[in-house]
Amino acid sequence: MRFAVAHKTATYLMVGFAYLAMTTGGALSPMLSLGGLFAFIASWWWEPPRIRYERWALVWTIASAFALIYAILTAIVTGDFLGVGGQFLLYLIVAKAFNRRAAKDWQQMYLLAFLMLVAGSVLNPDLAYGLCFLGFVITSTWAMTLFHLRREMEDNLLVKHASASKAGERVEVQRILDSRRIVGGKFFLGTGLLSFGVFLASAAAFLAIPRVGIGFFLKSRGGLTLAGFSDGVKLGGHGVIKNDPTIVMRVEIDSTVGGRQAPEIHWRGVAFDNYSNGKWTRTVSAPRTASTLEENRTLDRRYLLWDRKALSIDKIDDVAATTVKQDIWLEPLDSDVLFGAGRPRIVEYEHLLRPRRMPPEFNDEIRLTHGSTVHYTVYSELAPPPITQLRAATGPLPPKYEVYLELGPEITDRTRAKALEITRGLANNYDKAVAIERWLKANLTYTLELDDPGRQEAVDFFLFDRKKGHCEYFASGFAVLARAAGIPVRNVNGFLGGEWNEYQGYVAVRAGDAHSWDEVYFPGSGWVMFDPTPPADIDQLGRGGTGWRAKLGRFIDTLRFQWTKWVIDYDLASQLSLFKSIGRAIKDAALAAKAAVLHVKDLAIDHWPVTLLLVGAPGFLLLRRRRRRPGDPKQAGPRTARRTRSTVAEVYDQAAKALAKRGVVRDAQTTPRELATRMTQRSDPGATQIGELTELYYAAEWGGRRDPAAEERAMVLLRELRATLEAAKRARR
Repeated sequence: MRFAVAHKTATYLMVGFAYLAMTTGGALSPMLSLGGLFAFIASWWWEPPRIRYERWALVWTIASAFALIYAILTAIVTGDFLGVGGQFLLYLIVAKAFNRRAAKDWQQMYLLAFLMLVAGSVLNPDLAYGLCFLGFVITSTWAMTLFHLRREMEDNLLVKHASASKAGERVEVQRILDSRRIVGGKFFLGTGLLSFGVFLASAAAFLAIPRVGIGFFLKSRGGLTLAGFSDGVKLGGHGVIKNDPTIVMRVEIDSTVGGRQAPEIHWRGVAFDNYSNGKWTRTVSAPRTASTLEENRTLDRRYLLWDRKALSIDKIDDVAATTVKQDIWLEPLDSDVLFGAGRPRIVEYEHLLRPRRMPPEFNDEIRLTHGSTVHYTVYSELAPPPITQLRAATGPLPPKYEVYLELGPEITDRTRAKALEITRGLANNYDKAVAIERWLKANLTYTLELDDPGRQEAVDFFLFDRKKGHCEYFASGFAVLARAAGIPVRNVNGFLGGEWNEYQGYVAVRAGDAHSWDEVYFPGSGWVMFDPTPPADIDQLGRGGTGWRAKLGRFIDTLRFQWTKWVIDYDLASQLSLFKSIGRAIKDAALAAKAAVLHVKDLAIDHWPVTLLLVGAPGFLLLRRRRRRPGDPKQAGPRTARRTRSTVAEVYDQAAKALAKRGVVRDAQTTPRELATRMTQRSDPGATQIGELTELYYAAEWGGRRDPAAEERAMVLLRELRATLEAAKRARR
């Protein structure tokens, strides 16, 4: 590859990786990003002799002024200084690519590429940024090295040809730029491997440097908006997102409870106590979430009191040992709710994530203000209490629990009568709740196609007229009927199921997995989950396919998850966990090595004759070899013959000394052939003789030619050169 093309290619690759690092996150306009990319590629051919930069200077000046004014006004109006700055960077890199004339223009392209890489670290949290960053590290090494070589060569030629004609100078520069001998495949391979090593060293430093996590700084950034997780939820929200595959959270959990064949898990999120006019809300009169808090320098640990019974601190570890652990990475949402499987009992998160003022929590919700991907750990009870215990549950309700029995005046008489009809003759709340759940599943069907009830009460329309609905209607119908039968109940929104990822062992919960169900309160046992929605067609997305496309998709999501886990959300807790894992691995390796040494020692003692033979034989052979070495003729190898200079080379040296005395000196950067060419162009005395002598020198010294006739001719040329130089000296006098 020609040197100029190699430098240009490396530069365009470097800028291209920086460009993609900033734009592939989706924060900038796709049309603007794609248009800028095409324009940047087109600039490859925008150079002399196709165009003359001077003719377009005014156009680019006007365009730059307009782009600057537009960026300033847009940033002031929208307040999105980072996004507008990224768009302005796109214009600047395209403008500079179309106006690359001198070394300073290439340098400015490098600076703009670095700024795009920095902007991309905020605008693009996806795995694509990591791949582009690696590409930038490698290609920037190529580009900067070749740029340095190009500038050094051009500067040296400018100094060397300061007294020469401009045409001669341009010829020398272009000859070097067109050379194919300066860089090759070994250069790109060697510098690429070096850059990759630097990248790995930087990654190790990244993992070792103490940090607090991105969530500590970005607490106000918006996130994904999902129906069903705000303070008020109108019936019908979940139906519009059932086919949305957007991943909301990833949960590392034991494969026995989260695997592809395991029962689907209910991921609890928000809970509502008040139902009125087809809408669930959370009221200030609802009981607040009861919990205890342990805190230290790294972690906050909350123990949730679902049964309103306090537990001593030393007993909390016993609860953790008997519950299901989940490590959860929750994507940014427009809600501050945290999710957990089944009935969450213990929640742990990084201490620095806890704001000074915690958001209000009701109905045993877990909330934590977060503006980015948040990592936390939950220990949950998945199995309900024994049925005999629930049937025997009696006693008064805790304070404020009356809200879970309230029904508004809009609930129709036939709805209330249906509740009493379903539960007639049943003596306890558990059997009543089961009867209502069975009636709903047996008499109503699941559908995502809903009709507007108009002015009719939504649950009444669902139970008696439409008789079809999705999970929100089933959960609401259960709650209204249960309350009409005197059963304390609340509505819960969260997720059901998720796709099992076999590569990393986690559940990817998607927006389409959103689901609604209910919780019934039993004195002495706490809240117990009831899901009245028929099981058929609830999970529109399924647990994940087994075809190669589905597996490839899960593999790519694994890479994204690792990027989020170890780069975007890498915090102090993750760092300490990593160091503990490394420490355990080193300790295990040391114990294994110690056990191996002891085992070998025991074998050596038990089989001492074999040990003596294995140890003594190599020593005997080594001693025998050392005694034979001084007098062993086989040890002596042929010496490398010393290279001798040819007679023509010695004659050329004498000619070079003669020229030096006359002021014609060949420096280390000039080849003999270049010196002869330069003397011929300037018509220097002796140019003819030195030109012929140079060709004889190349043939003898580098071509391996030993010709007596050539040596004789070289002597004649030397004598003629000396005579010519002497005549020129006398002529100047």
